[in-house]
Amino acid sequence: MDLFCFPPFPDSLYDALGYPKEGKCSDILIISQEEADAYYAAAERCFRDVDSAAEYFIASRRLDELGIPDYAVPVIERTYREYIRHPHMLGRFDFAGGLAGLPIKLLEFNADTPFSIFEVSSLQYALARYHELDPDHFQYNSLFEQLRDFFAELLPAHAGRGVLFTNAADGEDDLNTFIIKDAAKHAGLTGTCLHWTDVCIDRDHGLCSVDKSGAYIDKIFHLMIKMVPWDLLFLEDERMARELLRSMERDPGLVVCNPPYAAVYQSKALLAHVQRLFPENPHFLPAASSPLPDVAQVAKPIWGREGRNITIWENGQAVTRTDGFYARQPLIYQQKAELVCDGTHYYQAGVFISAEVPCGLGFRRGPSPIITTDDAMIGHIVDHGDIRTRPTLRPYLLSLP
Repeated sequence: MDLFCFPPFPDSLYDALGYPKEGKCSDILIISQEEADAYYAAAERCFRDVDSAAEYFIASRRLDELGIPDYAVPVIERTYREYIRHPHMLGRFDFAGGLAGLPIKLLEFNADTPFSIFEVSSLQYALARYHELDPDHFQYNSLFEQLRDFFAELLPAHAGRGVLFTNAADGEDDLNTFIIKDAAKHAGLTGTCLHWTDVCIDRDHGLCSVDKSGAYIDKIFHLMIKMVPWDLLFLEDERMARELLRSMERDPGLVVCNPPYAAVYQSKALLAHVQRLFPENPHFLPAASSPLPDVAQVAKPIWGREGRNITIWENGQAVTRTDGFYARQPLIYQQKAELVCDGTHYYQAGVFISAEVPCGLGFRRGPSPIITTDDAMIGHIVDHGDIRTRPTLRPYLLSLP
């Protein structure tokens, strides 16, 4: 594993991409073909087993153990049964290891509204192109193309109907939604893009938009692509969660991506069961809803995000922790996995999966073994023979302990 260190990417190019300056990183990881293949194989296997675990909890009516509210259960059950009409659009597996000989271990599945879509699909591609590293052939990054194919499958059922793309009024969310909407456009599916506060559920008209006064506007949607997580609605906007689910009950033709059952995948409480249900899967870590005996472990909220409110425990002592907004949530305790470290930075891999197909690999790195959304995204390129000897590059070999 090599790291190519480059001078800072020019601010003008970030400006052209519309990418915020914070967290930018010009360096690029060089990984082997075998390492890249192993990440994709791990994502494929983990999705299969996580999906089976979700099916088990749905079928056995135990969703309350995962933090799912009772009022969401009927629509979760129906959309999961009808998954062909309600496909899972996009999620991201976060993995420890996978480089420098370390085993790949699943940290969590961001199954509902994963961040870094823009960074993985576009930014790391632009960085590699800028440095003439040929990402078209040597980067594990078909995220945009897989999203396009996902929407192409939806097109026959939704062409000519109202399509809504929505997210919170946030710069990063805007970038992620832009990529999703552009992929849909390339598949022939166009629609309206609104911030979440401009969306409402009208009792008579269903899912629609509102004006600044909150009055209904004559625009009805039958397909909603939302970058607002179900769990956030459950916890912070129960009224909207209930109304949206009720609208899906009244109108079985209304499709929301990601579908309600994505919340089952998303719940970190599921991590406390997948290793028990699938002990032969080498990527699952032991986890439980109470502290694990005699091992270093990580405590994390079941609906936590962005690396917030996480604590690493070793020998009964909290050695590292982050703050955040999720301190009052139930916790799961997961055996600590070893992250790749170059002596300065820790590295965490993220593998996107769309419609059950792994399609995008990206990395974040930071000074702490708890990687957060504030840490830098770093691109990658797959080794192709002469890449280390190119005179325009200034690599140094990562010195791993």
